[in-house]
Amino acid sequence: MTVSNLHELGLITDNTEIFIRDEYLKLIAHGSWYEDEILEYSNTEVESFSWQDDDKVFIDIE
Repeated sequence: MTVSNLHELGLITDNTEIFIRDEYLKLIAHGSWYEDEILEYSNTEVESFSWQDDDKVFIDIE
């Protein structure tokens, strides 16, 4: 599954705050799905992710 696949599933909306982290859980990108910083990782494979009730998604990539 890629980062863009999460958006296609409906888990990410325009209001969702996205945090992308590397394999060491270091934050490498933060923003909304349509921002360049997040779009840069659209085709990157997701290792795991978590969603919080306050509309935040944490995506861990390899």
